[in-house]
Amino acid sequence: MITCYVLSRHQKNSLCLSPYLDVDRMDDWKEDEEVVLKSSGMLTKSQKDEATYALYSAIDFCVDRWIQNKQYVPRLLICALIFTASYFVLSLAIRDPLPLIDEIAISVGLTLLGWSALAKRDTRSSVAQRRRYELKVRASERKEVIEQQLFVLEEYLDEASKVDALALCNSLCLVSEESPLPFVFEGTLDELSDIAALLFLQVRMSDKALLQTAHTLVRLRKQKRADSRLAARLYHQHMQKRIDLPLLSLLVALDEATG
Repeated sequence: MITCYVLSRHQKNSLCLSPYLDVDRMDDWKEDEEVVLKSSGMLTKSQKDEATYALYSAIDFCVDRWIQNKQYVPRLLICALIFTASYFVLSLAIRDPLPLIDEIAISVGLTLLGWSALAKRDTRSSVAQRRRYELKVRASERKEVIEQQLFVLEEYLDEASKVDALALCNSLCLVSEESPLPFVFEGTLDELSDIAALLFLQVRMSDKALLQTAHTLVRLRKQKRADSRLAARLYHQHMQKRIDLPLLSLLVALDEATG
């Protein structure tokens, strides 16, 4: 079963968490694999459309990476052949005062063009198209389930956007001992771990800078070391709207809650 989650956010796009971004799991999914979409309440038509678009985009990304990984060795061998052939042809056809330079430069250019063309061909192959179609059909026929425990995560994101940003930054960086946002999840640890893994996967694909900051905060808090400079930098980035501070706070809270 493929389990996905939707986290609604106030005045922001919903977060659609799915394992479709995990290319390594592609071969494990069967053609008739059931897809379940969990949310804290009934989704509106707009939210359903938004979730469908997010799932389809993730499937396209995953299938493209999956087929390119499978075809990596053949593509590498073909490109090596292109480079070798073009180099020897050009070395005989071009006479210049700087031997090797022009031949290597042109051969590398032709090899890169060949690599790009082969990668595009692979993503449009019948195998990729069939796999993409199968997954999208199952995603469109998904079963929608209400999971009230998800409301805790949504409420945390909502509250994090309302509290004083400087106090939240100081709390995350251990400059302040008080935590303005306690996190309590009454569901099972396995479910919370699954949600946390999917959220970290989503952020890794969409905002690597935010993920790196989250990992820095996790290490900092495990070492129980305060960092006022990092707190000031986070607050500055938040004021410039360059960082999603509520989401960052949730990432840290989930990491600590799941151990």
